[in-house]
Amino acid sequence: MQRLQLIHANLCTNQKVVVEKLEKEQIGLVYLNSPSDLNSLSSQMKKELCSAVCELDKDSNIKVLVILSKLDKVFCAGANIKELSDCSYESQQISDIFYEIHTVFDSLRKPLIIGVNGVALGGGFELALNGDIIIASEDAKLGLPELKLGVIPGIAGTQRLTHLVGRTTAMKYILTSDQITAQEALNRGIVSNVVKKDQLRDECIKIAKRISEKSLYTLIVGKTAIKNAQELPLSQANQVERQLFNSLLNTQAAKEGIQAFIEKRSPNFRNI
Repeated sequence: MQRLQLIHANLCTNQKVVVEKLEKEQIGLVYLNSPSDLNSLSSQMKKELCSAVCELDKDSNIKVLVILSKLDKVFCAGANIKELSDCSYESQQISDIFYEIHTVFDSLRKPLIIGVNGVALGGGFELALNGDIIIASEDAKLGLPELKLGVIPGIAGTQRLTHLVGRTTAMKYILTSDQITAQEALNRGIVSNVVKKDQLRDECIKIAKRISEKSLYTLIVGKTAIKNAQELPLSQANQVERQLFNSLLNTQAAKEGIQAFIEKRSPNFRNI
């Protein structure tokens, strides 16, 4: 029987993040679990979340990361407003409360799947936008309502949403603070799939399994090349893609994959 390894669970009563490893499939799952503040991005939540994804990103036995919520109706309610109310321009220059979460997620090497259920507003939506693949349940409601607080999105929300939906549509969502339904998010290309609420975890794992069948190194290189499409000029991104492609030809993964194709069998990328 498949062995599930639960980490951090029940170690302390106020723990906000739970990590589960599916060792056979080489998948690491991270659950947001803070009912008292609706999974808000408090200092503790950010610290535990960043620590969890960093450890999984460094774990050579894990190929894919998945983030989900343990709460029934909320993925993440966004920034912790009490902590935000204590911030000033000066304090942010000295100790930016969102610097770590922005930097950590932006530098993750492995594929990241995020499953969004229920409410994902403000920083919760921005957290979801870090996903390489975003799966939403039918009840998901996304939005960037920061202008109602007299501020703007501060964890790359203005940038990531604009890249996904274009300038004028991003303007509408951000300046009006309108919420986005799951179906609308699918139509706009913000999320990859919409599934029934009780199927969200299974769908995320199903996709993660298909990804984890590939070589870890090739997955990392592939993710890098795709990110370059948004971050580099087209001619430069094409040149880097070609260089990455050429570099992979000498890898054990390429040798296994090409030989398996010739022999008409499935490739085995378990440890490569």
